[in-house]
Amino acid sequence: MKGIMIHYTMDTLPISALFIAFIALVVLFLIGSMIISEEPTIEVQGVKITSLTRSTMNFDVKIEIINPYPLGATVTELAYTITAQRNDEPLLLATGTTEGMGEIKIAGSSTTDITIPAQVNNSEIVTAGLHLLTDGDMEIVVSGAAKVDLWVLQPSVPFSKQFTITKEEVIYEVLGGNEIISGLLTTGANIASKYLF
Repeated sequence: MKGIMIHYTMDTLPISALFIAFIALVVLFLIGSMIISEEPTIEVQGVKITSLTRSTMNFDVKIEIINPYPLGATVTELAYTITAQRNDEPLLLATGTTEGMGEIKIAGSSTTDITIPAQVNNSEIVTAGLHLLTDGDMEIVVSGAAKVDLWVLQPSVPFSKQFTITKEEVIYEVLGGNEIISGLLTTGANIASKYLF
């Protein structure tokens, strides 16, 4: 008994087979696009001190996440470190992650902006930071890395950027933009820091 051979053409292929083939082509195309595309990038857009007391200092760190891939992505975790320069040595101000913010969704071929709140809960570090400000501008470095889930790839994306924070900016932000009081307090910032901190 001879075997029976069935030859399929595009007209006779089952619908399910055509659908699977289509999905496979789409997946291969997306994977190929990811392989030849650039990796996601993270840029620190800015950092500012939003409030301070004798024992705490609060920051807002603005982050820009650029996803060049056509598929959406998820930042599963972002860890950061904020340091200031003191006598040519780094002064650790704060470390943390975005764990409390949950997963960060990023659309395909787009840029997503997020703001990460950070806090210093150490009176000695706050005092040291304020002394840096009274001596002049404070040089701050924000660095870290983010784990990005791209479905088929999961790269760790590093970032680092240095900023200059002036005491005028700090006083202006803390006082909610009162320029007159800000100017007066800036003039006496060195004296005030000695007695208040």
